[in-house]
Amino acid sequence: MFFPILCILSQNLNAQDDSKEGEMKELAKQSQNPVANMYQFPLGYVGNFNSGVTKSYISTLSLKPVIPITLSENLLLIFRAIAPITYMPSPINKTGLSDIQLQFYLSPVLKSKFICGLGPMCSLPSGIPSDMSSGKWTAGPAAVGLFILKHWVIGALITQRWSFAGESDKPVINQLYIDAFANYNFKHGWALGYTPEIYVNWNQPDYAWNLPIGLNVSKVFKIGKQPMSANFAYYYNVIRPADYPDMYIKAGLTFLFPKK
Repeated sequence: MFFPILCILSQNLNAQDDSKEGEMKELAKQSQNPVANMYQFPLGYVGNFNSGVTKSYISTLSLKPVIPITLSENLLLIFRAIAPITYMPSPINKTGLSDIQLQFYLSPVLKSKFICGLGPMCSLPSGIPSDMSSGKWTAGPAAVGLFILKHWVIGALITQRWSFAGESDKPVINQLYIDAFANYNFKHGWALGYTPEIYVNWNQPDYAWNLPIGLNVSKVFKIGKQPMSANFAYYYNVIRPADYPDMYIKAGLTFLFPKK
């Protein structure tokens, strides 16, 4: 009498576990998509070791909201912003708001494994105090492309910006930024990936590339009904300009708000 009931209950519990497992894995993959149709509010920390001529440790705490807007059944507008607060111990020894960056992507809603987005970006000389700012207005194109596969999320977000106005005594900006990512997603919302941030300063000799190697680990979880993602990464810059940090750590906590 009780054995068939226990078998039915066990099957129902296993089905619920499989459903929850599938939900967490899908949520993890969507959190790795820069143009996902999901509200995201990440708080990120970067610690740079041996930066600048003084070889200082520079800390940056950034708010990076991602807001999707449905333009039509087949088209999304993704708004991304980066508002960094930086602590520079030497020679400035100050904490303040650095330049704010805004990005806009038009992303077609495709029933395929490939997702893309294209649009403009700009940055504002919003630094407070003023010596925390580049003193330049910049603008340029931004693009993202990625594949979402069974376990992998692989792609890159790329921006190129040029300064077009601002303080004449500040350096001209001509910079390429590549935020590459290759994440393998495991069970229970865990993921392991290579997510380097690559900069190219076209105004410096030999273009001043930096190339990091390292690993990123992340986990999607819920506190109550609120889904969240946490990550930690360590990278060493095997190729870097002379004044660039030799290594850095990244940590982040993201509040996820999937659309119903």
